[in-house]
Amino acid sequence: MNRLETLRARLTVWYVWALTLALTAFAFLLYGWLSQTLYRHHDGELLANSDQIARLLADVPLDEASVANALRRIDAPPRLLLVRDHHGELIYRSPLLQVAEPSIGHHEALVHAAANAPRDPEFFTVTLERSGAVRFICTPIDRSPAAYVQVGNALGDVPATLHAVAIASMILVPLVVLFTSFGGWIIAGRALEPIQTIDATLRAIEATDLSRRVEVHPGDRELGGLVGTINGLLARLEHAFGDLRDFAADASHQLQTPLTVMKSTIELARTSPAQLPPAVLDDLEEEVDDMSTLVADLQSLSLADADAQGSSRAEVDFSTVCADAAEILEALAEAKDLSVQVDVSPNVIVHGEPAKLKQMVLNLGDNAIKYTPAGGRVAVKLYAEATFAVLEVADTGVGIPEQDLPRVFDRFYRASSGGANPGGTGLGLAIAKRIIEVHHGDIAVVSLPSGGTQFTVRLPIVLGRSVKRD
Repeated sequence: MNRLETLRARLTVWYVWALTLALTAFAFLLYGWLSQTLYRHHDGELLANSDQIARLLADVPLDEASVANALRRIDAPPRLLLVRDHHGELIYRSPLLQVAEPSIGHHEALVHAAANAPRDPEFFTVTLERSGAVRFICTPIDRSPAAYVQVGNALGDVPATLHAVAIASMILVPLVVLFTSFGGWIIAGRALEPIQTIDATLRAIEATDLSRRVEVHPGDRELGGLVGTINGLLARLEHAFGDLRDFAADASHQLQTPLTVMKSTIELARTSPAQLPPAVLDDLEEEVDDMSTLVADLQSLSLADADAQGSSRAEVDFSTVCADAAEILEALAEAKDLSVQVDVSPNVIVHGEPAKLKQMVLNLGDNAIKYTPAGGRVAVKLYAEATFAVLEVADTGVGIPEQDLPRVFDRFYRASSGGANPGGTGLGLAIAKRIIEVHHGDIAVVSLPSGGTQFTVRLPIVLGRSVKRD
């Protein structure tokens, strides 16, 4: 694997690039600041001297003798002094320059500085044959025709100092980057140690043991959120696997009894076919019906679990769905001598699948009918409240003990309601709850003080389409 494909290598490369840019910028800034600082001392002195001489020569005839005579009034005239006309021709040069730099009158940079006719003082650096690097200022003399004073000051060690700084920067910056890149590699490795710990922990976790959790140092606050998310995922997986194990155990337990009865019946039929009573075949048919019901409920539950994405949902008139389901419930209740009270508000629109929503209403209503004695009543009410469709299914049955309320939606769980044994697979409420969840709703259950139970379902409505209940 290419080493640059690892996060550690990329972090090191980014660190080296950032350090290189920072050190390079620092070297340029240092050179610029040092250059400006060293030149500022010379420039200040040159400006003061050139201004004094320019004022002195403002009314002096521009010939060598007159200029020399005027400069005698200055206690300490500059050692490097030139006076030129507006064509750049030399009018006067100091005695030192006459001896040390005899060809200075034709120096290209000095001639050009005056011939360019600057209106303000200008600084520039030239290299003379014998004096080396000299900092000059060219200042105009306030007179007509124009003339210019050029005053110079030897820079001495300034160029050498700046050159040394530049060479040192060119050598030291790469060396510092080279050595610190190793430090960057080590720092990146230490920074990624918690991630390696997380990876090792996750690799060690098996599906059969999801109780382990990823630990992170309290100081690694940046990874705290990630570790919390991972631990939350592990907790949900552990819960899901536990539910799956419980579900498999419960399903096998539910199927064990009818399979045992069927096996016993088959063995009896093989050993004594002539003595097989009709009641045995009736029991066998009943067990087959129970198994068919259980398998159908398991299929409904799996389909409800698979519908979490809700890809085939559309706007549904929940009022019509509830009304249709209520008609079926009325037929079921009539067989048990129960009455069904229906109060459905019109035009309550939700997103969902009509078939599954109808199944949910039927499951809740069928549960109410099973646990309500003859002569009782089941009520189905639907209305819109704020942004929710509210469905209430209440009965006057035996109720649910308080300790059983938290588990009524568990798969295969049946509450011990006053000794009633209504049959069923114990999956009806679990299927209803899952259908509600995949429709982004919620369900609550309470036992009524007057007796009986009420289930309350809340589903998001399609705003602007549902009519709020007065």
